[in-house]
This record gives sequence, structure tokens and C-alpha cells, in this order.
Amino acid sequence: MHPRNPYRIPPDFRALADAYPPLEPCLISHSGSFSIDFKDELSQRRLTEALLHRDFGISLDVPMDRLCPPVSFHLLNYVLWIEDVIRSTDPLQSMPIVGIDIGTGASAIYPLLSCKLNPNFSFIATDIDKLSLNSASSNVERNGLSERIKIYETMPGAPIFAPLDEDPGLRVDFTMCNPPFYRSREEVAASADAKEFEPNAVCTGADVEMITLGGESSFVQRMVGESIRLGDRCRWYTSMLGKMSSLTEIVGALRAHAASGHCLLLYESTNAPKQIENYGITEFVQGSTRRWAVVWSFSDSRLPDAVARIGNPQLHSLMPPRNTLRQPFTFAGKDPQGLTDLLSVVLASVDGARVVKPEAGAPKLSCFHISAAKNTWSRGARRKLKLGAEDHDSLVPFTTNLVCSTQWIIQEDGAWALEHQWIQGKDRPLFEAFSSHVSRKVTAALLPNPSSSF
Repeated sequence: MHPRNPYRIPPDFRALADAYPPLEPCLISHSGSFSIDFKDELSQRRLTEALLHRDFGISLDVPMDRLCPPVSFHLLNYVLWIEDVIRSTDPLQSMPIVGIDIGTGASAIYPLLSCKLNPNFSFIATDIDKLSLNSASSNVERNGLSERIKIYETMPGAPIFAPLDEDPGLRVDFTMCNPPFYRSREEVAASADAKEFEPNAVCTGADVEMITLGGESSFVQRMVGESIRLGDRCRWYTSMLGKMSSLTEIVGALRAHAASGHCLLLYESTNAPKQIENYGITEFVQGSTRRWAVVWSFSDSRLPDAVARIGNPQLHSLMPPRNTLRQPFTFAGKDPQGLTDLLSVVLASVDGARVVKPEAGAPKLSCFHISAAKNTWSRGARRKLKLGAEDHDSLVPFTTNLVCSTQWIIQEDGAWALEHQWIQGKDRPLFEAFSSHVSRKVTAALLPNPSSSF
């Protein structure tokens, strides 16, 4: 579960009913404690309404024959993770953030939650089902968010990212999607027989919300294909997934899709990469249920490993390369200010690097931001300068090819580490070479006879 999810501790149902009286008839008493019947659809709906009302100030009304989302579970985890993605690459969020919600449903719950939690977020919320669109519009209006959430009707055969296709000038910061899970009604029935749903909960939803040709993997692979054509008009494409097998297929599509067919010609004409190497995955775990989400981008913004990688050993082969590199140290009793001062001296010695030091009064273990236009720190680069080779790059204006940060951290095991975070750039070897160089210089200063290397 996401660390900011308030439902890491189960809600007090008695207090929740006091805050939202319509939940009262659904309460079940168990020796002085209270719960609800999670197999009862009406109780589930009242619980969702109560949580949204009390904790987010959202009023929700969903038709009985449409999906009423369980807000405390993966839905909220997904919203909070989207926040992490945006904050990682735009920490100040000084500009309006625009998202597209693919298949917003009758509740429009992703846009409603996101806009309540983030005052600078706005949405285009799409769907193909008229009943859901009407309900979504009503829910947006009743929560006073019509200026920030625009409901958009699309068609089954239209592009998934229809708003971007319709308006060539439109650019958005992210997309989100909880695609239809199943291929057919038969698969829905088979899953129910296999108890694939949460064992103590009822699942509601119309076929249009739960079933799509080819299932979720096919749907998201269509998203990947369309994103190749749209490129960086969206900074971060994302989708939730309900099956681990789907995650395997989607990562395969991200790694290889762009190298096939007509896409290869597109890349040759635009000098774009022949695969989508800038991607990340995460995992949402709540009780016995797991969901996954994938994010990809054509931009040169880089996500930290805490946002884009997970520790599940079953998924090791699907992980993207690391954007967060750490050099551990075994010393003890070092002064934090002294370590920060040492790091400042080492960074200042790197030719051609622009270093932004922490502001006066910042915490002792502060972060340094570095930008560089070229490699001046490798052995080859230093040898070239030493031999007096002409520096042609000095004749052109400074162009940033690498943006990263470096700081001292104390790890969970209490050990010190030097952490390098890739923030922006296309050249991974450039970032890795810089991190290695700084770590070696710091190691040499602290440990004259180091026993290990970075």
C-alpha cells in the first residue's frame, strides 16, 4: 500500500457512520466492534460514499448497474503514485498539471480524487458509454469541478487518446487508465469460479466497464502503439494492470514495439529512439490483492527508483535500468556537515560541471544539483585535455546533456551512502560515468586505501 494512503489502518466503521449516517443501516456489530457485509453491493456503495464524503469532501452518486469503485484500495494507491511521478519530475508544480483519464466510468473517481488532492490538477475524462458519461458529468457538477474536469465522449473504434488526436495543439502531463480486465463474459465467469476476486467482497460493473477485445493487455498495447505516434505530447503515459502476465507483455511491448513495422520508418525520420527505454513499473499490495501500474515516456525526464522500480524478485527481469545509484560506506562517527563540505569540494573539482549548492541554512545532509554539457571526467576526456587537444565544445553555448543530484543519505540499515539521482538526460553512460567518478573521488578522500570500488 502507498505510504500516504490513509487506509493503511482500517477505518473505524462506527465513527464513519457517525460522519455519514446513510452507512448506519449497513453496520454489523461484532462484540463491540463494527464492520459491514463486503459481499453486499449496497453496503459496499455506502462505504465508498462515506469514505469519499468524510475524507475528501466528495459527493458521489453512481447508477446501480455501473461500477462503484472501492476508494480505499488500489484506486487511491494509483492516484498517489501519479502524484509521485509528477512531483519527481516537476517538484515545484508551478504550472497547471493536465491529465487524461481513459475510461473515466460513471463515477469519474480518478479525476475527482486527483483534483481534490491537487489544486493545480485538471482533467479530460473520456468514455464510450453514454450512461457512464451522463453520470460522470453529474458527479463532476455536484462537486463543483466542472471548470477543471471536462467529460469527453469517444467511440469504441476511435483512438484511445482521442483528445490528443482531435486537437494537434494539445499537450498533457500524464494519462491514467484502469482498463477493462477481461476478454469475454466467459472469462468473467471463470474468474469468479476461481475466486480471483477479493474473497470477502462483491464485484459490480457492466460489461462495457469490465470486458474489452483481447483483455487488458491488448488494450494497453494499443495505448503503447498510439503513444509512439503521439510521442512527447504527453509527458507520462500510465496504466494500471490486474495481471502479472499483462505486465510482462506490456514491458515487452515497451522494449520492442517501436522497432517494428511502420514505427521504424517514423523513428528514422524523427531521430527518435527505436525502443521505449524510459519506463517504470510499480506494485500496489493491499491485503491479499495485488495490482500493478506501468509508466513510460518519450521525454528525457528520469524517475527515481523509489517510483519506477519494485523489489518483487518475480519481476526482476522486467525492471528498468536504475536511475538511483548508491555507494555505501562503512565508516562511523562522521560529522554530517563535514561530509557535505567534502562532497562540495569534490563536485567543484569536476571540470565543466555546474553545481547548485544547498542554500544557506539548509539541512546538513543537503542535496547538490549538477548539470553538465559533456563528459570531462572520464580518463579519456582528462587525457585529451592534458594533451592540449582543441576543445571544440567550448566554442558553442552551454547545452545540458546531464542533470543529476548527489547527496549523503543514511540508509535503513543505519549505514552512510552517497546517492546519485539521474534527473534528466538521454545519455545513461554519461550519468553512470559521472556517478562513478564522484564516488571514487569521495572514497579516495575518506579512505586512502579503499578496499572496494564503485
